[in-house]
Amino acid sequence: MLVKIIFNVFQKCIRSFISFLILIPGLAFSQSITTLSTFGKVMDVVHKAYGPDDLLVNGSLYVPDHLKAEGNPYFQEEKWAHGKIVIIGKSFENIEFIYNIETDKVIIQSNDILQNKMAVILNRDFVDAFYIDGHDFINLDQLNLANSEKGFAELIYRSGLTFIVKHKKDFLKQYSQSNQFGSYSKLKSEKFIQSNGQLKKLPTRKSFLDYFKPNRSQIKKYIRTNKIRYKTASKQELSGLLKFCDELPEEK
Repeated sequence: MLVKIIFNVFQKCIRSFISFLILIPGLAFSQSITTLSTFGKVMDVVHKAYGPDDLLVNGSLYVPDHLKAEGNPYFQEEKWAHGKIVIIGKSFENIEFIYNIETDKVIIQSNDILQNKMAVILNRDFVDAFYIDGHDFINLDQLNLANSEKGFAELIYRSGLTFIVKHKKDFLKQYSQSNQFGSYSKLKSEKFIQSNGQLKKLPTRKSFLDYFKPNRSQIKKYIRTNKIRYKTASKQELSGLLKFCDELPEEK
């Protein structure tokens, strides 16, 4: 217990020291990254020996990439939001965090030993799910997929059927005199349904209808009646559509 208490103080001091190093203008960037890497290795060794002393803050310091690029790599707006995070089955409410969809990382606001705010990347392996601005995200490990799909996805519907949307942004290395630092792409979203332990992509209305071919006519009528544009459908529209499909009798 004493060892863990001592390490907890040491850990906070190291985090404060790293934050200080990053803020020194004259320090070489490569030196900061080397320090962060070493700190991460120390954290890994100690956590393996003693277990995490804090389930929530079990990650590494977040240093944004391409800070001057046009756009941003985050889900929705470039702002911290309050939501819920589930880590190893334990829920943490009203947590201030942001979701980087370029790197597929969840970053939370934490405090160092001096109570200064710092950004920490959560260890993705420990995050079961998170909820932000009405959107529910799950770790794909929760779906027990047969293939090695990793990362987070927005959960649209899960009952007899499981339907998810993967969101993504890319950093575009396109430079010009007016854009010297590159830019981030617009949000791209891909729709998937879980089928036989794997994720099957359903990018278009046609592919969706083909997947439910035996009930194609009823589903097509539902889409038309409810004026759903599959490509741009909201979470609520997709959820209602999947519920309708899930409750249809199987055609023989």
